[in-house]
Amino acid sequence: MNRVKLWCFALGLVACGAGKTAPIKPAPPPSPDAAVVTPDAAPPAPPVDAAPPVVEVKPPVDSPPEWFAPVWKKVGVGQKIAFGIEAIDQDLDETVVTLTKAPKSAKYDPVTLTVSWTPTKADLGKQDFEVSIATVGKEYKLTKAFSIEVTKAKQPAPVAEEKDAVTETLLMIRQPGRLAQVNKDWPLDKLLLTAANGFRWQFKEENRAKLDNKPLDKKKLFEQFLGNLAVAQNNPRLDPKSPKFDKAAFGNPASWKIVAFRPRIDRQWTELRVVYKAMNAPEPMFGMWRIRPVVEYVPSLPRPEEEHAYNNKTFLGMVAKHLMKDGGPNEAFLKDQAANGKAVSALMTELLTHDDSKNGNYKRGFAIGIAMEGRMGGGSARNADGTYKSGDGWGWSIMKPFQTQDAKTQAYVSPTIPGFWTLAVPSADGKRWEPKCSPRFTKGDPNAAPGFEVLCRPTLGFVDLPDTTPEGKITNSRREATNLLIEHKLKAMTEHMPLQDPRRDVGEENGMTCSQCHIRNFGMHDYADLAATDPSQGTPKTLNHKITTLNFQIIPDTHWEEFTLEFLKHQECRAKENFEAALGAASHKGLTCKLKP
Repeated sequence: MNRVKLWCFALGLVACGAGKTAPIKPAPPPSPDAAVVTPDAAPPAPPVDAAPPVVEVKPPVDSPPEWFAPVWKKVGVGQKIAFGIEAIDQDLDETVVTLTKAPKSAKYDPVTLTVSWTPTKADLGKQDFEVSIATVGKEYKLTKAFSIEVTKAKQPAPVAEEKDAVTETLLMIRQPGRLAQVNKDWPLDKLLLTAANGFRWQFKEENRAKLDNKPLDKKKLFEQFLGNLAVAQNNPRLDPKSPKFDKAAFGNPASWKIVAFRPRIDRQWTELRVVYKAMNAPEPMFGMWRIRPVVEYVPSLPRPEEEHAYNNKTFLGMVAKHLMKDGGPNEAFLKDQAANGKAVSALMTELLTHDDSKNGNYKRGFAIGIAMEGRMGGGSARNADGTYKSGDGWGWSIMKPFQTQDAKTQAYVSPTIPGFWTLAVPSADGKRWEPKCSPRFTKGDPNAAPGFEVLCRPTLGFVDLPDTTPEGKITNSRREATNLLIEHKLKAMTEHMPLQDPRRDVGEENGMTCSQCHIRNFGMHDYADLAATDPSQGTPKTLNHKITTLNFQIIPDTHWEEFTLEFLKHQECRAKENFEAALGAASHKGLTCKLKP
């Protein structure tokens, strides 16, 4: 089994539930006028026949939680550092993490599991720390000790080594020198405003006509952004309206910096992923944005195939124009970070300001916040007084600038989280695997679970994460955390498709929740097993191979994880296929696929 440490978030000022069956109680969006105007529900899908599992999955052996020592080994007097001490449990058992030993100068926040430390002269030499980890209701109790040496001089922060041009200048642009220009040109509040203005083209025409067309307030949008994060993480330090608001850490939009610029040229719907991070906060708090050259959903223009083709051709063309040379990475960019940075900013600017609406009103730059993730307490269960009870602190959500209830303006809210694969079936032409809601979630199926059909998105084949209303009805969740929705993730979502099923790799987000994708102990599928991507070859014979545990990584700031490196190779392989389909053979001659046998 893999470990599920969610990458999606909490929307609700109630405490996160502990254990495997804690219900989630939804709360209204933080802004008073932020009720959502939603599209009509999709029609019910016909009954489905369940595809057989790939291979038999043996019951998991109960495992103790895993813990990872901080990357800091040395630190200087007066040097500020911060690190987390959270643990990962393969079986999703609820964990309790406690800092039991630390120098007096170190501060610890148990809700976010963050140690903040500025060593003093009195700390010179080796300083010892100790962490206690226990699982709720089980015998596992672990004690982990580590030391950090304090020196007179400040020490360089651990930095992930530089990789090749494909990785650093095309797929995972993450070094500060390559991001300086785009951070100058696109501060977070500017992106929030641009995204909101572009999002209005998603509304139905009659709803769009109700907008008062007054300029949106950039400051107010930023405050809505923070307010949603505060609700999602159940942490008032993020809330501008709270007396506990940590303005120094979160209140300046200029302090939120782009730390990862990721052209996802590998996806079925290619797109740009841009990740902002609150650089002044000791805890990790990220906001990732998805940007495409087409409006995601235009009710009056349901032309998915045309839109899909236009999206990929346009976006891949922009990537080739700005970041590539002769069908591959621009090798000169590897050394010239400033030149790479200018190209990065030019790509983002062209994409966000793209307007080809004279040829179809969906052909516009479009951005949404998906996902917001942080170790700010969203995955920590609380005691009645709000203090830490258990959990790892990580929580996830998404964010979109919907119309307000009166439809006159827009407000950022945290809507329900998109769904994930529960079943894979051959496409109509038999050439690829497609998602379909499993019988449990399909309206009209004899095996459907009453009330759970609402989680199925038949037109996409996805099944959403569940929540319950105050009346006890099943509804779609606005949040995710490791200690929530355990039965859904480990049983209902996987009864027909194990998490290691290679067909999941074909789907968006690998057909898994954010946590399941980013906290895992298995890699990508075997490219030699053609059935993993081609139904005409039968059913895949093997599960994805095992790897060392991936310890949540959006960006390799201090080190590279095994899965991150493997996934980048997978992205390059998929990118070759996408360029071939959208722009022809010459467009990808400089890319390779090292995973093919």
